[in-house]
Amino acid sequence: MPEGLMERDGEEAKEVRKRMRSDLFDLDHNESWFSDLAERGLFLDRFEGRYAWFKRGTPRKLRYRMDVLSRELTEDELLLYDSAGWHIAATATWEGFRKDVFYYVFQNDGNASVPELHTDPVEQAESLKRLYQRLRRDLWLELVLIGIVYWFYYREGRPELAFKQMVEREPIREYWLFLCFLNFWSILRGWLNVRRLRRRLAGGETLNHRADYRRVHRRFRMTDVLRWALLGWLLAVIAAQLIGAASSRTGPLPEGEPAFPAVRLEEVYDGALSKEGVSGNCSHRWTVAGAAINSLWEEGREGKTNGILNLYTVCIRLPFVRTAERAFAALTEMDTYMAYRLEGIAPVETELVDEAWAASPAAENRNQFILLVRDGRYIVMTFYLDRTDGNLDAPEAEAFRDRCTERLLPMLAQKLED
Repeated sequence: MPEGLMERDGEEAKEVRKRMRSDLFDLDHNESWFSDLAERGLFLDRFEGRYAWFKRGTPRKLRYRMDVLSRELTEDELLLYDSAGWHIAATATWEGFRKDVFYYVFQNDGNASVPELHTDPVEQAESLKRLYQRLRRDLWLELVLIGIVYWFYYREGRPELAFKQMVEREPIREYWLFLCFLNFWSILRGWLNVRRLRRRLAGGETLNHRADYRRVHRRFRMTDVLRWALLGWLLAVIAAQLIGAASSRTGPLPEGEPAFPAVRLEEVYDGALSKEGVSGNCSHRWTVAGAAINSLWEEGREGKTNGILNLYTVCIRLPFVRTAERAFAALTEMDTYMAYRLEGIAPVETELVDEAWAASPAAENRNQFILLVRDGRYIVMTFYLDRTDGNLDAPEAEAFRDRCTERLLPMLAQKLED
């Protein structure tokens, strides 16, 4: 059935549901649309949300007029309208926090000699005042909401969000911003339309009850399509994230080299570990942004002192070098990555990789040596804990950092090159 119609058999007549293709307060275009539908045998019966229900009957010519009021009409007033030849067709209420706006749709025989519902355009313009003020208020509120969304998600000084967006591609901030803009456009469109009507009426002109509504409906349909496409995109991304989370692999410590560049604990100590060996696990997952994230956690003990050794590596392979550059820049500005504080991180001069940053062990970063490396579209983060020397203080911590950098960086660069 065309144009999203839905028919339902009633006791007296067949009913047809049709989605509204313009705002309810788009008076002149709606009046013209309802009149055209009546000539096709569809007669307005009631409103339900964004839909209008019509009863099917013998096509005939009807005139429809809409009225917007700040209060609900009494039964006596409705009888007065009826005695004047204007019969109630449908009503709707736009509920507000303190005050409501009431819509009334009247109809009469198009061939009847009945005076117009409104004979004073200036008085009708005044009846639109509350509607105009509410739309103007909503317009400002939506602008404030856009500002809040922009401040929360896009303002400078939020490297954590920038990094997460480039690596994980969380859709929430784009969704909310696009949704706010769509809502803003809808409210702006309504406000401009009511302002147009008020200006015409205040100037002494009556409304054009046979206004061409087709172009307005096309624009309204386009906004609807964008809204549904936005919702579909969000649901698709969420579904992809859930599927990715369900298919993420976490397994025991692999034998030999993992399938991503990571320095192993056995390589660092080269036979100096305790006889218990190394324990740990690894994981792999894909993100919506197209990034492959591999992680490897190892734990062992040093052979002589039996001190605890931890080595945790995260390797992120991004689709593009430019994305990796931006993500790495955000990473080096972050205070924390996961539960690891990036205290004292500083660049390392090297030609082995494109970029490298390192941090000395400190209480703030759990006494771990930290090495961040970017090479091409790879970002590798290494967090290394060595408790064989106890808690290190400067300058011992800086000397430990330099020793680890000199040892780990060439090994990691070789793996990246391979």
